[in-house]
Amino acid sequence: MDFVNRFEDALNKGYIKTYFQPLTRTITGKVCGAEALARWEDPQRGLIPPGEFIGLLEKYRLIHKLDLAMLENVCRFYRENDCKDMTFSINLSRIDFIEADMLQEITKILSKYDVPVNTINLEITESTMLINRDNTLRLFKQLKDAGFSVWLDDFGSGYSSLNVLKDYRFDVMKIDMSLLQQFDECSRKIISSIINMAKALGIHTLSEGVETKEQLTYLRSIGCEIVQGYYFSKPLCEADFLGYLAQHPSESASERDFWNDAGKVNFLSGDPLMSSGDSANSNEMLNTAPLALIEYNNGVITYPYVNAAYIKEISKIGYNSAKQIEHDVNDEQYAYRDQFMRQIKTTIHRSGVQRSDNIMNGVVYAFSTKLLASAGERHLIATTVHVIESERSDYLILKYSQSLYATYDLVTEISPDKDNAMQIYSNAGFSKVYGKVSLRKGITEFADNEVHPDDRDRYLTFFDLATLKERVVQFIQEPFMVRIGDDYALKNIRISKLENGKYLYTIQSY
Repeated sequence: MDFVNRFEDALNKGYIKTYFQPLTRTITGKVCGAEALARWEDPQRGLIPPGEFIGLLEKYRLIHKLDLAMLENVCRFYRENDCKDMTFSINLSRIDFIEADMLQEITKILSKYDVPVNTINLEITESTMLINRDNTLRLFKQLKDAGFSVWLDDFGSGYSSLNVLKDYRFDVMKIDMSLLQQFDECSRKIISSIINMAKALGIHTLSEGVETKEQLTYLRSIGCEIVQGYYFSKPLCEADFLGYLAQHPSESASERDFWNDAGKVNFLSGDPLMSSGDSANSNEMLNTAPLALIEYNNGVITYPYVNAAYIKEISKIGYNSAKQIEHDVNDEQYAYRDQFMRQIKTTIHRSGVQRSDNIMNGVVYAFSTKLLASAGERHLIATTVHVIESERSDYLILKYSQSLYATYDLVTEISPDKDNAMQIYSNAGFSKVYGKVSLRKGITEFADNEVHPDDRDRYLTFFDLATLKERVVQFIQEPFMVRIGDDYALKNIRISKLENGKYLYTIQSY
């Protein structure tokens, strides 16, 4: 009771202070925010641990006064130090919503200091969400509608309930530090399963209690986006936190949006280029595929993330690291640079997954890419690489057609009688295999999506299946303007006669 009796006096006299623990983005190593934590600096007793007074303040329904005081301290700090690119997370207790109109009180404080709503993240524990569900759902919706980012705090602690994830759309899931305390194989599996589930639900992830490089390396490898803990810094007073920011790079608001988009990728999926919604239905979860992130910035390529499976796969085509690829593709004399850059630029200008089949050092591999985020001339692309094994027929087709491969953008076998087509290879980055289901439908779709409007009618006449047999003795060909990125280029399209009513459809650059 002594703490309770002295609480409001301590609050008014400024004995209860706000400390800041930095949040770090795993991909970049930059500071991306801070959690505001209460510390009671008593003149007689010194620093009082929060565990000694937080529970009592909740018991005697005073915790809302502390939480609002923490918010006011953060807003004052934000305004005094011009922290326009920094975000701060504030802890809210379930008692807060009983004792006060928290949305009104929070909004009032933000208005007083002219702090944008997107500067403040609200951390709510699972126990809060399990009490008076209807009222909590209403309050949750109000906070989200007001523009606040709402985080689920301490996931994996004693109150864990999957119903919370079913009923509420959280922005970030904070994985409780207890799961890292015994960092063994079992805890690794639990953490990776939690992150996998969060990605499938479209929720960003943050892990608390990171204390070792081993923990950080593991969390980064499985796609945990943000971390906090003593490995980076203990909670700091205002002056020390400003000193920390002066010594450690922080991400800007635009960078935060950029890297948040990167967080959509599920590093643990068997097909990480799928969207989170598709990924939720995948049977290949937790089957880590070769995955890398490519950053394309004003014509320069870097690899901010590469997993072990990706390194293993590129070793088959002669590379031991992503740094080697960076060096080569940024060298204008590199033989494969144009081919690589063409796919990157196509990916930037088209939606969906782009794939090309390539040959390097006598090895055939599939290179797939998908745009994740763009900010001006800066683009982030997810990529997978799969070496095509030598016993597969598509390997043999490509292996012994290297000269043809270097000459053509697309080679497809078409069967008008069966109304289907089989794409043999492509290095043009077409967003889909036209005609895979229906050749006739594919012809129309290709004309609509890939051929310049001025050439579409002529293309449909050229590809008229009803007259194809009588028109093609050996081959027919015509030039058409075909889409390349966000522009068009003149291409030679040829249809050559094969056996058994089949034809070879090719696109060739001039």
